[in-house]
Amino acid sequence: MTGLIEKKAVLHVHTDASDGTGSIEKVIRSASAAGVDILGSNDHNTLDARKRGFGGWKSSLFILAGAELEDSDENSHLLVYGIDELPPTLHTQEQISFVNGKGGIAIAAHPTEAPGKLPRTRSYSWKAGDDTGGLAGVEVWNYMSQWKKDISLFNTAVKLKYPDRYVEHPDLKAIEFWEGTGGCAIAGPDAHALKFGFGRVGLEVFPYEMMFRRLLTHILLDENLSDSDEVAEKQIVRALRRGSCFTSNILYGDASGFRARKEDDCISLDLPGAGEVTVSESGSMHFQDDLEAGSHRISSEVTGRVSISVFREGRTWIYCGIP
Repeated sequence: MTGLIEKKAVLHVHTDASDGTGSIEKVIRSASAAGVDILGSNDHNTLDARKRGFGGWKSSLFILAGAELEDSDENSHLLVYGIDELPPTLHTQEQISFVNGKGGIAIAAHPTEAPGKLPRTRSYSWKAGDDTGGLAGVEVWNYMSQWKKDISLFNTAVKLKYPDRYVEHPDLKAIEFWEGTGGCAIAGPDAHALKFGFGRVGLEVFPYEMMFRRLLTHILLDENLSDSDEVAEKQIVRALRRGSCFTSNILYGDASGFRARKEDDCISLDLPGAGEVTVSESGSMHFQDDLEAGSHRISSEVTGRVSISVFREGRTWIYCGIP
């Protein structure tokens, strides 16, 4: 995680090409207004945005035009990027192999998602078994999946009024999943801009403008993105594959400048603001303390995949998984 060039990405976004409500043009406008550098589109089982020429640069915004795949029972969802055609199979491992063979990446989406108790709030969790070989990473922090957990007739109103209360941290079970998989640990809004009602009488829930100002994946690059759509996409895909990224909730501050590295017997940390920092490995905490902004060296003999969390007001501001 030593990349010098940092780009703010909103990954996992749906348009009206699948079950979102906004056109790709609207989604692009909303992302640009939110100051996003990279927008990852992931309509279900279609590369519609890519086929229509919306992949690549749109002014200063780069569209990482991908898809969200599923198995024959609609489980084991994959966020895929960097491919021009979809795999001709509903078998998860075959999908992963196909994507990798085309030079793309496949990231497990909301793998430990829990269901709600209302219609259409079932879970779409990982059901493809323990063989996760070939995955490029895991979505450990999914806004909509975590918000809908245990939703019922009794708590819907409060969940709608105070949605951010239910997405204060990454999913611990998803982090455990990532510990077994490696690669990138990303965040995504899973934005759909859902609408309820008929005609002019209706309610838009979780609009794109709101969702793009919550969870970010900060992608770290060794050099500036190329002006070439094809080359820039490969740069982004390569950075994600090697896990060169971290996540943040911008409600608690701008996390730009955060860096974390494993060294011989310590964790080297650049912190853009004050917060409570924890360092964990396989669920075992190695370090916890309040730190000020600046550079820190944390003594910690870690050998495996490491989770670093920075908390503010008891909520996760930054989460970083180091493969």
